[in-house]
Amino acid sequence: MTRPSTHLFEVEVRLNGLSRSDTALDFQLPALRTGRYVIFDFAGGVERFTAEDGGEKALQWRKTDKSTWHIQNGGTSVVVRYLVFANEFNQRTRGLDDEHGFVDGTSVFMMVEQYRPSPLTVVVKPYGDWHVTTGLEAAGGRSTFKASGYDELADCPMEIGMQKDYLFEVNGIPHILSVSGRTNCLVDSTLEWTKRIIGLNAAYWGGLPYRRYVFLLRFMPDAGGGTEHINSCVLDMPSSVFRTPEPCLQLMGLVSHEFFHTWNVKRLRPKGMDPYDFTKENYYRELWLAEGGTSYMDNLLLVRGGMKTAGAYLRDLPGQIQSDRQRPGNIEQSVAECSFDAWVKYSRPSPQGYNFHTDLYARGALVSMMIDLELRHRSSNKGSFDELLRLLWRRFPLGSGGYTVEDVEQAAVDLGGKEMKEIFASYVYGARAFPWETTLGHAGLRLSPIPGPKGAWLGLITVSDEGGRTSVRTVVAGSPAWHAGMDTGDQLLALDGYRLRSDELSRRISEYKPGDTVRISYFHHDELREREITLAANPVPSYALTRVEKPDSLQKQIYESWLGHRWEEHD
Repeated sequence: MTRPSTHLFEVEVRLNGLSRSDTALDFQLPALRTGRYVIFDFAGGVERFTAEDGGEKALQWRKTDKSTWHIQNGGTSVVVRYLVFANEFNQRTRGLDDEHGFVDGTSVFMMVEQYRPSPLTVVVKPYGDWHVTTGLEAAGGRSTFKASGYDELADCPMEIGMQKDYLFEVNGIPHILSVSGRTNCLVDSTLEWTKRIIGLNAAYWGGLPYRRYVFLLRFMPDAGGGTEHINSCVLDMPSSVFRTPEPCLQLMGLVSHEFFHTWNVKRLRPKGMDPYDFTKENYYRELWLAEGGTSYMDNLLLVRGGMKTAGAYLRDLPGQIQSDRQRPGNIEQSVAECSFDAWVKYSRPSPQGYNFHTDLYARGALVSMMIDLELRHRSSNKGSFDELLRLLWRRFPLGSGGYTVEDVEQAAVDLGGKEMKEIFASYVYGARAFPWETTLGHAGLRLSPIPGPKGAWLGLITVSDEGGRTSVRTVVAGSPAWHAGMDTGDQLLALDGYRLRSDELSRRISEYKPGDTVRISYFHHDELREREITLAANPVPSYALTRVEKPDSLQKQIYESWLGHRWEEHD
């Protein structure tokens, strides 16, 4: 990285000790990275590719597809050199500028498939006084590392720069919190919360499955999200003040999610991931469990660990249930189908996605909660989602070839009886609406619509200001706006003759009653339009969640083991 401002990494790959029978070698750069269900086609960033033998004699080569360089070889060594353009920090793939560098191995390092399992050494030459933080094991020098094979190299990202590394131990195992970017993050409290999350997971799974772990915490403008890896994770947060509980809780939710993936996804894998095919889409129907199940457990573990109250957790549920019932796509597409289609639908959201597609994370988390409460109820609280994951963990260790959705169903039947087949048929393979009133009742909870008249409803779920304009993002199927012919991308101008801003829409619509008529002025493809729309009552009410006055013994047991709080301790 001799000139970071050019965003160019300079890469050299050496293969030594080759057999002379290796007369041709295919060097490939992956088309995807782990943790995202989208084709990146990283080869598009490769420049100045060259190949030579160990004696610096140029070798003939040609590209055979978008990601493969075919090299004619006649010796025992091959040296390949190329540049990689890297300016995608927010994608958590590859980035380089005058402040730091980041490398996800799949986006920078080429592989040769037949030597993919072979041990390798990586030498990084940081710019200036930068240093490298990675989950790779050190191999002598300050910036020299080793990996058991290409898969480990691909799964151990590198932060290269002036990041601050904080070393700590949990259960005698070293961990690093690496902080890069400009932030006022309170490191001491972040470390303490992170230690508690590690401890919760160690107790949950029965130990820690690595010799060392690295949290790469990066603060960047407009950043957000994270990616799990085999012994590390990347956590991206916006560069903002971090001295209040809300953003800290947001960060800890991200830490909890990505760290739980250390087991659920990185070691307990769907069949299509064990091993990964780096050259094309890897199909699986299990992402609702791998991603949605993790989204369910990340929050629940914070409750059990005392970092979030049970009351706060339960107060969030009515809004989630209303959102679940509000989305038409949740009864159009099953979570198993959504998992399979992740490459073409979830990664490329359609303007009609809200109406026809479900969501891997939100709906998957709710399916996981339903399975949890149904298992507890049907097994007299002997089975649970916790036991389901741990049973799968024992049956399908890393390298076993991974599990299928049928394996998950069988494990649920083993824990909760053959009635669990009906749950899977309806809510995993099928797309039926959830019977939340019954399911939450298993834990002594009562879900009730909030009494009173329903508010007026227009059916524009999301709008956002873009360059001072208010643009429609989603029109709900069957809503008044939908019947009026409004479309995604329409730019709202005025409501009843007065300018309309995105943060005002919900408030101003709430001032009307169902049956009232409003006049909407907007641009549709630069054409000024005006519609009179009769508002309807929202078909999905708001809900309240309360506890039953006198729970039976099973309801109380389920509530307490599910949330990790005594019934009497409710806040």
